[in-house]
Amino acid sequence: MVLKLLIKAISLTLLAISFCLSAESNLKVGDPAPPISLFKLESNKYFRSKDFIGEKHLVVSFFATWCVPCAKEIPKLIEMSEELGDEFQFVLVDVKEKRDAVKKHVDKKEITLQVVLDKYGMVFEKFGGVVLPLLVVIDKNGKVTYHTGQKGYEEGDELKLKKHLKTL
Repeated sequence: MVLKLLIKAISLTLLAISFCLSAESNLKVGDPAPPISLFKLESNKYFRSKDFIGEKHLVVSFFATWCVPCAKEIPKLIEMSEELGDEFQFVLVDVKEKRDAVKKHVDKKEITLQVVLDKYGMVFEKFGGVVLPLLVVIDKNGKVTYHTGQKGYEEGDELKLKKHLKTL
């Protein structure tokens, strides 16, 4: 009887802890964005999101070279970055891949946006990432204004994004 109660108490405690931990990674629109400090693909220099606070809005897309929806989204983001100009900084965050493989992919696909490496996927997790691609917009004040959640990319999402960016 005591053992049964102890097991129930431990189970409830573990459930509560796991709920609290999962709630921390559920980043929502309006929340302050977690900092991004990752190595740039082309150099051993850091890309730091804090350098853009007060200066530009950040459009951050988490991707991987093997991700088919990412391959559809990235050209739309390149096009949008050229169209929208200096108010925005577009950045692609590769999740859990080796530099050489990413470099080869970026060169082959002629990707012109800034690419940074999230080698262990920790930044992706901080942004609540589950599915690739994950797209997040951070305004000049450092707040999340757009978050695709767990749906990835679907044709036409770029129109919603562009509409949102024009409101900033």
